Amino acid sequence: MPVQINEVIIRTIVDTAPVSQGSQPAPAATNNSLEYEAIEKILEIIKEKNER
Repeated sequence: MPVQINEVIIRTIVDTAPVSQGSQPAPAATNNSLEYEAIEKILEIIKEKNER
């Protein structure tokens, strides 16, 4: 008998230290491309589950 678990635990760490004036944030294009890659992987996994 298959078992399905419908729970996801997401943990984050928030840095509350103030940002110094000398540091530059990462370029938005790099962040967006990483987000899109993660979204694509998630959609592939969902598609594979639906095909089963």
